[in-house]
Amino acid sequence: MIMINFTVIIPHKNVPLLLDRLINSIPIRDDLEIIVVDDGSDEDVVKLVNNKIGNRGNISIIFNKESQGAGYARNCAIPLAKGKWILFADSDDFFNESFGSFLNEYVDSDADVIYFNANSVDSDTLEPSSRVDHLHEFIDEYNRNREQGELILRYLFTEPWCKMVKHNLIQVNNILFEESRIRNDVRFSYLVGYYAKKIIVDCRQLYCVTTRKNSLSRDFSFHASMDEMKVYAGWKKFFIDHNIPLDVPKFDYRAYNFARHFYKNNKLFRAEYRKMLEAGLSHSYIWGQIIKYFWRSIKYKLG
Repeated sequence: MIMINFTVIIPHKNVPLLLDRLINSIPIRDDLEIIVVDDGSDEDVVKLVNNKIGNRGNISIIFNKESQGAGYARNCAIPLAKGKWILFADSDDFFNESFGSFLNEYVDSDADVIYFNANSVDSDTLEPSSRVDHLHEFIDEYNRNREQGELILRYLFTEPWCKMVKHNLIQVNNILFEESRIRNDVRFSYLVGYYAKKIIVDCRQLYCVTTRKNSLSRDFSFHASMDEMKVYAGWKKFFIDHNIPLDVPKFDYRAYNFARHFYKNNKLFRAEYRKMLEAGLSHSYIWGQIIKYFWRSIKYKLG
């Protein structure tokens, strides 16, 4: 029986042609499996997905009748994965040509996580875009300052792609994606970074992140806002509890808006306050944030 070394997990919804492009970019090899989780695509798309990829070897497709989000989709696939290593890809992205060589090089690595670089293009024109500039900055920092760069990759690089993770690390520590409307990958990524004993950083651009005009727009609903607060507050609490010497991106901005809601939107303030408590932040910490931003606002108005 052939051992499966790699599992590529792909959540998908209503982009069958792009999904086909992604799958065609993944090397065909006996030790690699692909798990596609269709997250409630339209009926005609489900048929097209079945026709295009359903009969290919080493591909499993899970069809969720209702859309539950990418975090839920990935969580459906993780328990079914057979690979020693797990990778995640978004259905509108694709891997670059050197990806196969990368797999050969690291199949027997003793690292727990291998981070790698990416490029970004427009999905239709293939013109360069800027979606992965932050990853380039993270890897540049790693090359300049190994200790600081490693911290940043472990705790601030929160996208699920561009990291190959030991399956055992995920299993032993029961690491799953949050099933939230937005930022479902943050907690998964920083926990992987925290539990990994050894990481390797490969500077090659092995993955291509695309931009699309018709991609899902940002959800500005009340529930999405609550999800965002929950994620940021949990992230901040983790940094506090584990003495991580980094700032949570955009947490100060969310905390500033939260403080303003005290007098601008008391109902929203109370809902956000509950989310911060549920994330484990103390009353004293939360009121400290409120006072800090009130004081900053007063100082600004006084000039």
